[in-house]
Amino acid sequence: MAGFQRTTCRQRRWTMHQPVGCRRFWGHARRVGRWAITMLLVVLGLTLVAHEGVSAAEQPEKGGTIVWAVHESMPHFDIHGDGSYILAQPVGPLYNSLLTFDLYDDEKIVGDLAERWEVAPDGKQITFALRKGVKFHDGADFTCADAQYSIEKMADPKRSYPTIVGILEKVFVSATCHDDFTLVVALKQPSAAILALLADSHTVMMKAGIAEQVDRKDPKFLVGTGPFKYKSYTPGVDFRAERNPHYWKPGVPHIDGYQAVVMPDLTRIFASFRARQLTMTGIGRHLEKPEADILKRDFPDAVVALGPRAGWDSFVMHHGRPPFNDPRVRKAVALATDREKMIEIGAEGWGVLGGYIGPHTPYGLPSEELKQYPQFGDDMAKRQAEAKRLLAEAGYAQGLDVELVLRRGPLYERGALSRQDDLKKVGINIHITLLDTAGFRERTQKGDFQAYTVLSAVPIDEPDLYYARLVCDSASNYGKYCNPEFDQLFQAQSQTFDVQKRAEITRKMEHILLRDVPDDRGFYWKSAMAYWDRVKQWPPIRGTTVYNFGKFEQVWCQGGRCM
Repeated sequence: MAGFQRTTCRQRRWTMHQPVGCRRFWGHARRVGRWAITMLLVVLGLTLVAHEGVSAAEQPEKGGTIVWAVHESMPHFDIHGDGSYILAQPVGPLYNSLLTFDLYDDEKIVGDLAERWEVAPDGKQITFALRKGVKFHDGADFTCADAQYSIEKMADPKRSYPTIVGILEKVFVSATCHDDFTLVVALKQPSAAILALLADSHTVMMKAGIAEQVDRKDPKFLVGTGPFKYKSYTPGVDFRAERNPHYWKPGVPHIDGYQAVVMPDLTRIFASFRARQLTMTGIGRHLEKPEADILKRDFPDAVVALGPRAGWDSFVMHHGRPPFNDPRVRKAVALATDREKMIEIGAEGWGVLGGYIGPHTPYGLPSEELKQYPQFGDDMAKRQAEAKRLLAEAGYAQGLDVELVLRRGPLYERGALSRQDDLKKVGINIHITLLDTAGFRERTQKGDFQAYTVLSAVPIDEPDLYYARLVCDSASNYGKYCNPEFDQLFQAQSQTFDVQKRAEITRKMEHILLRDVPDDRGFYWKSAMAYWDRVKQWPPIRGTTVYNFGKFEQVWCQGGRCM
């Protein structure tokens, strides 16, 4: 394996004392010559707490349990099959991926179960050297057969959720084992997204055959290689995990375990945190601005962390059936939606305007260009009048009724109520059907809706993931939007590794989408959370902290007590 060169991916981050941004530069092995990948992900926003370095006088201490809240129970245990945080947060630390983000070193991509990797000169093959001596929680050895199985499972639309499939289906050819510890992944074309995807918390390595041998709702499904092992699960109550004493990374984790507690009510979450029944409100979640103000005033040992979030309010419209098969109706929705009001109501002011890719990335339109589109105009009366005109032109002068399928939860409901109020003013009467996560996913994935609203998100700040859901034949394109010109640009940006050139393409895509209105983006959220200052080494807030938070590997609690 001496021929391998270590591949690292770096990004730059400024602290809270200056403009904040991140850049990841993907420097592949020197021996790949001309095929050097440069990948930039810029994260904007303010992080109110900086990473705490471990000084010689403050070495990690063992012990303690981290307790945080999720707003509902997970639908099953298969992290490949569901993109929601309610599954990724409790289950993710039980596993490892081939690669991972070093959250303490500017999100550099480093090896996890892969020690090193090499990209072929044409970009169509990646060879991974896998770690030896890694064991699953049941004592079985991790080998290439497990990695091969996991990648093939992730690429299968019947066994993986659409965001992962949306990337892999366009580039993945095969995964083969040269021996027990050498995995070769063949691609149809070079992909600017593939390494970041393989570092995500969802793209974990599972034991070969597990999905065929064990029902994914059975806790026996949870056999990973990660720093924590399954301990217990009570639906509607909590999920518990304990330290893996045989973890292959020496010296970690430091905490004894963790507990994700189901709390549907945000008010209860905050009350439980103040009563020190929770170590943190949530991971990158479950803190609002008025609550943060209370903590800053009354709880000096509470740490408030705020940063960007790769998640947005999304009003998705079905293009294959009335009324949203008519672009005039879709444009009326966009015109009538008061985004500034929605930010105040839905996010207590912690939100930002944006187009179809996160405004904290370098790939979206500058705000002055965004403001040129009528749906971002300042004159709401003028926008409402134009919306009514478009609806009348489309045959809905007397108004229309629309069923809105909505995922249950205050984060989704408040913004939806704000939009319901806005649309009523122009004659669109929204009737809300409120569902839990499982019921919501069943209806939306089957296409059984006129419109739905959800907090959409991507697990990594990667243009392919933001845009794949709008490609004509994408598995995640539930709204059935289709524009061949957009698809051509999507293909071009996906194979463009220079950040500036890639951004030139994505901005052309933004203009197309802002004209077509495939769905309407209300606003982009900010990530906010609170935790007690006994918790040390919590990573800085990033756009995807909700999913990628380091599996609690480096986190420790002062004196072995976490609150």
